[in-house]
Amino acid sequence: MNWKKNFMMLFCLLTLIAFPSMAQNKIIQLDLNNATLTEAIRSIESQSDYRFVYDNTVPLSKRVTLQIKDRKISNILAKLFDNNAISYEIAENQIILKVARPGKQSTKSTIKGKIVDASGESVIGATVVVKGDATKGTVTDFEGNFSLNDVPENSVLSISYVGYQSMEFAATSPQLAHVVLKEDSQFLEELVVVGYGTQKKINLTGAVSSISGKELNERPVVSAAAALQGADPSINLTLNTGSPAAGYSMNIRGVMSVNGGSPLILVDGVESSLSQVNPNDIDNISVLKDASSSAIYGAKASSGVVLITTKKGSKSDKAKITYSGRYGISQNTTSTDFIRTGYDHVNIVNQFYKVYQGRNMLNYSEDDLQELLARKGDLTEDPSRPWTKVAENGNYMYYGNTDWYNHFYNTSRPQHEHNVSITGGDEKINYYASGRYLNQDGIFKIYPDKYENLSFRVKVGAQLRPWLRYAINTNYNTNEYDYAGFRNEHQTIHSLQSNIISSFVPYNPDGTIMQYSNQLTANSPIGAGHGGYLAANTARNNRGTEQLTLANQFDIDLFEGLVLTASHSFRNYRNMNTHRNLPFQYSRKQGTLLNFTSGTIYNEYRELHYNSKLNSINVFATYNKLFNDVHNFTAVAGTQYDDFRGVENELIQRDLLNDNISSFSVATGEAQILQSIGTYATMGYFGRVNYDYKGKYLLEASGRYDGSSRFSPDNRWGFFPSASFGWRISEEDFWAPLRGYWEDAKLRFSYGSLGNQQVSNYSYFDQISTDKTMSYTFDGKVKSNYASVSDPITSDLTWETVSTYNVGLDLGFLRNRLNVVADYFIRETRDMLIPSITLPSVFGAKTPKENAADLRTNGWELSVSWRDEVSLAGKPFGYNVSATLGDYTTEITKFNNPDKILSDYYVGQRMGEIWGYQVDGLFKTDEEAAAYQAKINDNAVNNRVYGSKIDNKLLAGDVKFADLNNDNIISEGSGTVDNPGDKKIIGNSLPRYSYSFRLGANWNNFDFSAFFQGVAKQDWFPTTYAYDFWGPYSFPSLSFIHEDFMSNVWSPENPDAYFPRARGYASYSAGALGVPTDRYLQDVSYLRLKNLTVGYTLPVLKNRFEQIKLYVTGENLFYLSNLKKYTKTVDPELTNTRSTYNDGSGVGYTYSKSYSIGVNITF
Repeated sequence: MNWKKNFMMLFCLLTLIAFPSMAQNKIIQLDLNNATLTEAIRSIESQSDYRFVYDNTVPLSKRVTLQIKDRKISNILAKLFDNNAISYEIAENQIILKVARPGKQSTKSTIKGKIVDASGESVIGATVVVKGDATKGTVTDFEGNFSLNDVPENSVLSISYVGYQSMEFAATSPQLAHVVLKEDSQFLEELVVVGYGTQKKINLTGAVSSISGKELNERPVVSAAAALQGADPSINLTLNTGSPAAGYSMNIRGVMSVNGGSPLILVDGVESSLSQVNPNDIDNISVLKDASSSAIYGAKASSGVVLITTKKGSKSDKAKITYSGRYGISQNTTSTDFIRTGYDHVNIVNQFYKVYQGRNMLNYSEDDLQELLARKGDLTEDPSRPWTKVAENGNYMYYGNTDWYNHFYNTSRPQHEHNVSITGGDEKINYYASGRYLNQDGIFKIYPDKYENLSFRVKVGAQLRPWLRYAINTNYNTNEYDYAGFRNEHQTIHSLQSNIISSFVPYNPDGTIMQYSNQLTANSPIGAGHGGYLAANTARNNRGTEQLTLANQFDIDLFEGLVLTASHSFRNYRNMNTHRNLPFQYSRKQGTLLNFTSGTIYNEYRELHYNSKLNSINVFATYNKLFNDVHNFTAVAGTQYDDFRGVENELIQRDLLNDNISSFSVATGEAQILQSIGTYATMGYFGRVNYDYKGKYLLEASGRYDGSSRFSPDNRWGFFPSASFGWRISEEDFWAPLRGYWEDAKLRFSYGSLGNQQVSNYSYFDQISTDKTMSYTFDGKVKSNYASVSDPITSDLTWETVSTYNVGLDLGFLRNRLNVVADYFIRETRDMLIPSITLPSVFGAKTPKENAADLRTNGWELSVSWRDEVSLAGKPFGYNVSATLGDYTTEITKFNNPDKILSDYYVGQRMGEIWGYQVDGLFKTDEEAAAYQAKINDNAVNNRVYGSKIDNKLLAGDVKFADLNNDNIISEGSGTVDNPGDKKIIGNSLPRYSYSFRLGANWNNFDFSAFFQGVAKQDWFPTTYAYDFWGPYSFPSLSFIHEDFMSNVWSPENPDAYFPRARGYASYSAGALGVPTDRYLQDVSYLRLKNLTVGYTLPVLKNRFEQIKLYVTGENLFYLSNLKKYTKTVDPELTNTRSTYNDGSGVGYTYSKSYSIGVNITF
């Protein structure tokens, strides 16, 4: 992708937009003729946001004559107070005036005073600190008194206390003797972004959670998805794999439909992906969880809505520039201590393989084993004991101790990130511009895979007329992932698990590639062909994405209280994947080179291009009116139209003339061209009314009439209403005695319905595909094409309907230092699309779908937070603690499966159920096993034993299955709920009790934060290809076997082991480990330290920098999980992802923990 050229063009455009706005800072003009200094400062205050602070000792009655026009306040003040015996200090928007004392150093004194609240009660623990010097401060005692020594007389004292407004005084101010703090109304006035507007948090009636950008930015993370994980108990978010280019899977409040569904993500009102958002740009996130709060977004919001608002410009005398950068190292979260001694590896493989096949998999004679044993301590090759020998026939023979994992993979990977932003503005215009560069190395070693991200955003807002405002928001984001090997890197990781034995070496003495071993019984290549493929290092792959978003918005004040908003957004998303795939040469015999090709490795170049465009138009009006100071009314009404078109083109051509050029210009084979086009459009009309009486009784009602092109004209439109109610009990008169201890109590109830249109774009069309190719020719030269017709469809498909009931409680205690939010919900999805009646097999097509299934989800969420400030060693110590916990269960309430066949959904099924067998342990003796085999027919689960060439009968250490129905047969019966045979529900694969907790503190310029996240209950049964869990029980010649694995394998000397007797292929079909059982069901619940950060703000260079902060941080530092009992090589979060090569295998691109150092600079 030519992203560099595109970036330069875009950057120039954004610069032209942004920098003229930077020059628009407010000009202050003074035209004074014998005016007093008091009149002068009033003129400055009237023209700017600056406010002057002074006491009655400052001589402001002096008169001046001055004409000046300047943008810099410092220039104006220098002229104004020249020769007037007045000194000044600019502190943000405050200008502090003092009597100047030329030639003398500022004296220091002891400041004493008392701090009370509005009722006259002493405020205990209020912080008093010299502004700009956090090392000089104190807190009030039990009487509200404070005393602070050695305070410079030209300084400013800042007074703060949780729940009250902060105040500042000149050190010489007499008001410090008795300070009255006012309650902080920020909690009451805090705004939360909701659909098409904002609402006061205190007035919300739906289930909406708000996450501040400050809270997110405490964790230096590489993606917005990583920042959002664990941020709210309703969000179930899993990073697909540990690849830096990996996406994410996300739902809000669990599974919405058997057909899936993802939340609608809007970034500044534009539909986007978390992968396309720079987390450093985020100002706040709102999560709309129930149908009442989501309903106004209509068709796309059935799975919930995530509203991301990015930072914007602010009024300032000068531009504020911020730089943040960090450098770090990432490592695997799991152990990489695999067996690397050839002697041990060969013996383990043969032990597991021989039982089933009757012969060794690795042909090492006793003499060969002695050769391996002699080299067992040689972790590097000793020239006197070479790891490769040449047999008499010229074949290479291997006797090594190769650390294959560290040959293929990097276990320590660098990453660095840089962010720059500039923000500012005045009353007429504001701007925000940011840029980010992220570079990460991946896990592959021979040709390191590398991920790069560039992101740029420019936001400009302008007051064009007193009644007209305009805003433009432009974002450009590009990602590139460059790697070697096969185009599917997850398949590469999977393939490298086979046939790579520690005794083998990657290269022969003459430098040729080792791809086949003469000591491997099966004529199979190492790593299923991918071992030598990576060593050849000629294949190249690149996946790149670009997204450009441009949004324009006008706000027109039609008359008082009524604002018309019109916006248009355009999103262009492109990706281009290039893959150069080449065969290579290898040698298994001295002097002989052979070419390697396979089903996945051949001479080919391919490109895949995808280009999508989304145009969205929103026009809506907002009316707000307060009647008689008690009736507050707000209404929103409007329309939305979305139009989407996506085109995918793939071109494949073989027979490349050059091994180093990725281009069709060097391909000579027949070209294959594939194309698919997808379009859809949605249109909606929406309205919402909010009413509150005295802030006590809150009511909201909304409705949306939606149409989607994905349904036939007769079923295209649907109306979806919602309503919610809130009662602020704490505003009632009877609550007055509780105030001061229990400030806030609000009860919420909501109901709403939404339509789900997350189906295919052409769900009601019969489709004809014309790109099919026959396997034979008519002319002996070119294979003929043919057309195929899609499976039958149901003509009356329509919306799935999602309805949610929600009841919530918001509580605030102790000046809102302690806050509690609790919600309980019931969500019902009706008319889900499922296969209808079963057609005869002779029909030759799949069963058409119809709206014929329902499910119900019940759940709850709880959030608790505490923040306070106390004195520590005479200095203010601020701290905060918060915790979240949530749970849900989903049950099928209607489904066309009258026999309740277990292989399909059925009424009463709890989503995620795992049916399996009960195991009564391992056989203690051969006699016990023989008696069991004589009585019980367990062919369905132990046929791998009976099909073995050696020990083809049950023996001590084999798995003993329980005959639950006492019919002397271990089976699944008829495979139904009523007759499951010996199966029962043994677990559930969906997460339960998702939780998180945060800790934060700051003291004496130091700050600390820690974030823990986890799942308290979740089960996983390892699949056949869960190589890292099953080890050689799956594929005997496994490449990576952990050094502790054999300690858990049964043997006569280890009868209490967890795993059974050593038998290869036991996790395959008809094997004892190939069917779900309660013994080998794994608890993959976990607690993870997601982030730990310690920072220090330097108390220096205040005249040049607003802030310099240094920090060290760690991400995913450790985890606790019961899974570690039996495997140290599988991360619990990787077990249930569907983005590995084999779903649910736990084998994939590993997650990383990282350690970083960084700096944040603002000036």
